[in-house]
Amino acid sequence: MKYWITKILNFGTAIYDGWTKHNLRENYHTLIKLADLKGNEKVLDVGCGPGNLDLIIAGVLDKGSVSGIDIAPKMIETAKKKAQGYRMDYRVGDSTRLPYENNGFDAVFTCLIYHHLNYQEKNQTLKEIHRVLKPNGRYISLEFREFPSDVFHQTLLRLSVGNSGLMHGLHPVELIKQNGFYPGEEIKGPCFGKHHRTSYRVLMKK
Repeated sequence: MKYWITKILNFGTAIYDGWTKHNLRENYHTLIKLADLKGNEKVLDVGCGPGNLDLIIAGVLDKGSVSGIDIAPKMIETAKKKAQGYRMDYRVGDSTRLPYENNGFDAVFTCLIYHHLNYQEKNQTLKEIHRVLKPNGRYISLEFREFPSDVFHQTLLRLSVGNSGLMHGLHPVELIKQNGFYPGEEIKGPCFGKHHRTSYRVLMKK
């Protein structure tokens, strides 16, 4: 599954870059507000895409730094071009095997990545985010909620994507405590189209 996602994201980098700039800027500011950054944090963006969220984060960090990781090489290539002059580090990599040391980040962000992951990958991604967060660190996300439950959408998903993470919604509640987090704030996010609801969620590392 990841192979095809990488191919699609590589091909659509320019389109996705423009879409996020136009549609997600306000949502990025909400994510940063929920993170309650003080200006000296080490921040990681998992599934960073073309780096548009990271540029805004960098603007509120006086002494901190931003790292970003994405499975699509062209996304990282685009992000690196934007990062000149900022304290940013970008790597191509997988959310289920983050190439960072334990307890290294004060805050971790994700924005619209979990629909690319099946249930097992969601679980492993949460494990990895917990591992790289410092004690009492924050994980802040904007992710799709459960996919529409009407017969048409559910049948379409089962026929087209099988064990897609979409069938499970955002990171399932039962995985939060199981992976060492406790829930903080959760608020309603934007709705893309008529059916695709989202939620902002803040999790704290125990």
